[in-house]
Amino acid sequence: MARRTGISEGRARALYDTDPSGLPHPDRVDAEGKPLWLGATIDAWSARTGSTVPDDSLWVIAAPAATEPAVELMRRVVTVNTPGRDRRTMFAIVWDTDHGHVIYLQPLGDTDEHHKDWLAVGAAELIEPRWWSTAAVIMPVEETLALTTEFSPTAYVYRITSRTGPIDEPPSVLRLCPNPPPGAAVEWQTHLDLADVAKVIGRPIPFWIDGTQTVENAGRSLAHADTFTVPDTVTGWPATQARLERAITAKVAEQHPAAFAALAVDAAERLRAVRTAHENTPSAGAGWYLVARPAQPAPSVKLEQVLAKATPVTDPDIVAGELTELRTLEGDLDVEDPLGEVYEEATQFLARRLRLAERGNPGKYTEVAESGAAIYSAPWDGPVVDAWRANLTSVDLDHARRLRGVRRLLADGFDEVALEAYRDVDGRYLVTVRLTDGEIWFRAEWPTALDVVDGWTDETILAGDEPGSSTVLLALTPTLQGPLRTDPVPMQPRNGTEGFSYGGGCGYGYGGPAGTYLALLRCALGITADEAGRIARANHAARRSDVGSASRLWEAISTTQGPLRLSWPWVKLRARDDREAAATA
Repeated sequence: MARRTGISEGRARALYDTDPSGLPHPDRVDAEGKPLWLGATIDAWSARTGSTVPDDSLWVIAAPAATEPAVELMRRVVTVNTPGRDRRTMFAIVWDTDHGHVIYLQPLGDTDEHHKDWLAVGAAELIEPRWWSTAAVIMPVEETLALTTEFSPTAYVYRITSRTGPIDEPPSVLRLCPNPPPGAAVEWQTHLDLADVAKVIGRPIPFWIDGTQTVENAGRSLAHADTFTVPDTVTGWPATQARLERAITAKVAEQHPAAFAALAVDAAERLRAVRTAHENTPSAGAGWYLVARPAQPAPSVKLEQVLAKATPVTDPDIVAGELTELRTLEGDLDVEDPLGEVYEEATQFLARRLRLAERGNPGKYTEVAESGAAIYSAPWDGPVVDAWRANLTSVDLDHARRLRGVRRLLADGFDEVALEAYRDVDGRYLVTVRLTDGEIWFRAEWPTALDVVDGWTDETILAGDEPGSSTVLLALTPTLQGPLRTDPVPMQPRNGTEGFSYGGGCGYGYGGPAGTYLALLRCALGITADEAGRIARANHAARRSDVGSASRLWEAISTTQGPLRLSWPWVKLRARDDREAAATA
């Protein structure tokens, strides 16, 4: 920093120690936390503070303000190559200044697909190679509507380099070609405020709200010198408004008042946030202007009245009851039912409210919030699976595909390899799929709530087929009527797609033998997932320090090599022992 700015090292250290805000923000820190600046960052700071800028700095950082607007050589939508990637469509401008070309690139479409470092090299196609060494490439950093009043658009700045030396080309000012010139590369220099870049161009620079940078809007901008309004595809408010209007039409408030209230409260909060963001986002600033602004919210008077009166239902019993009911209703709706998304969003809001009700002290309401059906997959083979299959009802696969719950089972490409569909006695769905190696597995809606445990008796056996990466774990209970009752053992909430296995494992994550152990602790003791985790960790620490007794339940799960068979009374006894040992530890 001192060498680059021409000041003494002592002065630089004093500045950093006494007033670090007077220096540029470090780009990185070293292993000891000491600041590190890139050369271009230091140069940009020097230019802003009137200090000397080194001769090898990119001119756009240090050039004086333009006395007249730069000549604009091109402004259009172009398609350029980027190394190792498909051709990319961009909005491009080329300005010619006394110091060199400034090439503006704005990728159109999904800007998260590739990093700008990969895309900036496309600028090399827009001018002759002989001008590369003095060109500056700028790529604005798209922003959302402003959450605060601080709105200062910036751009990445790059230098074009060539690894092959000068290339003889026919003289021309612009060069649009199907392939980039050999050896073209870019080097990131720094990021600058658009105001700093505009100063050396003498023209305002177009800037985009993320989500508005489409080919259509880029083409439309060619006929506009100022900001124009486009449909809102940015804030999510139109979807929120449409969802709440569907809920009003379906009279959701009469059947599920807590769910409707949650939707209305969320919509009111979103509306206030979007309107504030519009207020905080100017259409132009120093050296820049917005190309397109999403349309502002315009709800009907009736909807405004609903939002003004929105208050949440605070009784956790009502919230928990509606959440449980809506989860079942939503999964059984047709994929095109307009209430499907309404119910899905409502369940998320209700679950969040229950978690907030027990923040810091998770209990029964947190369990309800987290006890939606999980998706579990394991081999469709073995004696336990056969016993389970005897209690399943085959359903038409094409009809099942129409249901929202089943569509979740078939997501991520499983729809193409689905074979059959079933439903269990509690209404949960299961589909079988053929994997790429030819094996048949199932994907099932798997319970996480503990209510099924109430039906287990002293004759119940917990059983799993041959150990592997995943297995079915069922509670097998004889009944007076004759048929064997088969209940999926509830999985830990927040368990993702991991599930049950046993034999030769260790650790206390949510998968493998540890996942089985945690699930059985929770079922046997009727406790929350967090409480089961605390008991498991305490026992683990006790065994490692030779304090307390080793867990026989854990040993049975982690060392069994053949089919798993555990008596439910024995599991409850060992789980109670583990709780007592954990409390002692």
